[in-house]
Amino acid sequence: MSTSSTPRMPRAQRRAQLLDLATQVFTEKGFQATSMDDIAAAAGVTKPVLYQHFESKETLYVEVLDLLAEAMILEVREIGEQGGTTVDRVRDGLHRFYEFVALDNSLRLFTGHEVISEEVQERVVRVLDRMAVELAAVLTASRRIGAEESRVLGRGVIAITQTTAQLLQGARDEAERESILATMTTAVVHGLTGFAPLDKPRIAGVVLGADDAAEPPADA
Repeated sequence: MSTSSTPRMPRAQRRAQLLDLATQVFTEKGFQATSMDDIAAAAGVTKPVLYQHFESKETLYVEVLDLLAEAMILEVREIGEQGGTTVDRVRDGLHRFYEFVALDNSLRLFTGHEVISEEVQERVVRVLDRMAVELAAVLTASRRIGAEESRVLGRGVIAITQTTAQLLQGARDEAERESILATMTTAVVHGLTGFAPLDKPRIAGVVLGADDAAEPPADA
């Protein structure tokens, strides 16, 4: 009786592989256009094997969303470690979010373009709220702002970030994208500088005040 010489992949390793491949397929095609057969084929396994790890396509999608969320949370945390000025950090943050969700074809995931179920929508809202909390931590480490104010402002900035990503995605060319990015950066910076910088900010780089933000971005 012959046996296969190929060792079976440990369950945890196989699951991680399936999640990684599912992330690629979902971000390329979206939820509705992706089938479990597509994901199984990409992974080189049968559909029953896929169902051994994930009970449904939606369950798998939620876990993919969680993986993407962790990467996005790390992006927000890194804002406080970035050098440069407030203008630099805001512009870079807006552009990086656009790159993350638009260039990787997951814009629909975080802007409500693909409604799937209440569970998925709640998960998206939870992710955005977590991002707002992380951003609030950056704000309180750099400006004279209360905890509740920082949470409200953080959520508002996240909403602006979503809108900016949509506008950048719909731009005709690079020149229009640059114009959109400059406009939205100016709007966010002027809003943030309404809250005075701490005497000793606990983040990297320069925290601009209202007078500094009145200068053209190139001079900041």
